[in-house]
Amino acid sequence: MAQKDGTTGSERIIGLSKSDAADRVVDADESRDPDTVRAVLSHVTEDGAVTADGVDSAVTDTSMILSTAETRVELASIDLDDAREAAGDDAAVGAVRSRLDVFEATVTNASERVASLGEELQGLSDWRDDPRSVYDIVLGLREVASESQALTAHADDIQLDIEEFERWLSNHDVRVRGLDGDVAALERSLDGLADRVEAVADAAEDADGDRATEWCNAALRVRVSALLVEDVRAELADLRELAPESDAETDGLDDAAADLDDLDARVQRLRERLDELARPPWTDEYGARIESFEETLAAFEPPVSWGAVQAELDDARAGDDG
Repeated sequence: MAQKDGTTGSERIIGLSKSDAADRVVDADESRDPDTVRAVLSHVTEDGAVTADGVDSAVTDTSMILSTAETRVELASIDLDDAREAAGDDAAVGAVRSRLDVFEATVTNASERVASLGEELQGLSDWRDDPRSVYDIVLGLREVASESQALTAHADDIQLDIEEFERWLSNHDVRVRGLDGDVAALERSLDGLADRVEAVADAAEDADGDRATEWCNAALRVRVSALLVEDVRAELADLRELAPESDAETDGLDDAAADLDDLDARVQRLRERLDELARPPWTDEYGARIESFEETLAAFEPPVSWGAVQAELDDARAGDDG
């Protein structure tokens, strides 16, 4: 019985020079890019020829790369456990709980991906008994190696984010600076929204269709802005709860609260301005969509999942009402 190791058949390449092996692989499937094929085969080429030892070495190298990813993900999981322990009773506070939940989901996803890559690698390791061609085996190994390296970097980023969270958790001033950054970002967002609202007002009469679309988009965004203010207010309330009892200096939080009052009023003025600009044909065309979007946003409670909100906004802007 012929071996299923790529040493027989139309894609037999073990023992061929890299150039001849690449030609044979491309001849078997003309959709393959010759430069890519040669680059892949270079990982299993020894002394100018594709060898079985080269494939075995590629399996070993990939296993080591995946092992590094496994270690980094495990370290991220340990760091998360430490952060959860450091949070203690404060884990019940919304601002803390939401951050820990994000880390939990991210680490779980990374762990599941490591396990999946391990299964893929196990299947590729028995390449001599695999019905796939040697080239497909090597390509699979390269994909596992590449994803493992990306996962290692991702796990390192998770660890850094958890370290930053622990600094945030343990330092009142760090939390206040973070809140100030949120307030500043919200102010910049409202600056951009205000410009768009005035662009609707200033648009030429002969561009009424475009004006209607821009009016709708601005109306959707102003409702998102209202939710954002609500979300930052909730963060502020949580930071008050987390503030040390011995810390009588609350000017930073009080200033943020005053700024949020101003921004909330600004959102309301922008909404009123959009209502003034509205024309009956615009409300006839877009009113139901805006109302539906507003009802959707009402279901969100702080701490808000902004990825989910963005998805809803994208759907609403595209005209997906259901």
